Amino acid sequence: MFVFIAVIFLLSPRSYAQYPPQDHWYSNPLGFKPVQLHTGMGFLIPAVAVGAGLLLTKKDPDLQQRLSIYNESGVSWGYKYPYTLMTQNSTGINFQLRRWMSAGIEAGVYFPRDSVNTSVGLAIRPFARFYPINREGWNLYFESGGGFIYFTDAFPLPTNQDDRRGTYFNGVTKYGIGSEIRFNASTALLLGVRHVHVSNGDSKGVERNPSHDSNGFYVGFSFRP
Repeated sequence: MFVFIAVIFLLSPRSYAQYPPQDHWYSNPLGFKPVQLHTGMGFLIPAVAVGAGLLLTKKDPDLQQRLSIYNESGVSWGYKYPYTLMTQNSTGINFQLRRWMSAGIEAGVYFPRDSVNTSVGLAIRPFARFYPINREGWNLYFESGGGFIYFTDAFPLPTNQDDRRGTYFNGVTKYGIGSEIRFNASTALLLGVRHVHVSNGDSKGVERNPSHDSNGFYVGFSFRP
């Protein structure tokens, strides 16, 4: 898996031309083709990596306290008009499959706010984490996952720069880098940065899929029973 991540970063500088005209590689560094972790690939690629990891590597018999429960809050800033502020709160579980890999699922509430959007979204998202560093007191991980989100109003709404109207039901993907800093054997502080993408994958046609992309950070706490 570490080789896979290294290849992504090595290829990214050569892939700038694969972005839409309004996007920049530094706003969505893993959004180039064919990786596109801000789309459904943000679920598919980690799922394949987890499956391969389970099949090709041995269990860690000494791995303790595999299950953790967490709550985190985050905020991200849209980099395309109308520059939506997306605040989020999520609660989830994470299970350590290997010392270098885990998988989990979370439920979240999203609050998009800008000059035209004031909706609320309820989401569920499976994810995977990969740990290049996993020490007793702290770790560093790369996370990616995608799920579904339902908004109380169609999102995004039309603007004076894009007359397309989004939908109530969308997909949501997030990827980023985070860390757990452990206070003791059972509790830890979570910190990280991530990219957030919301769209319906053109399920209603491109004319109903204006989409949302933002970058931000999150902070939270995890507990190991």
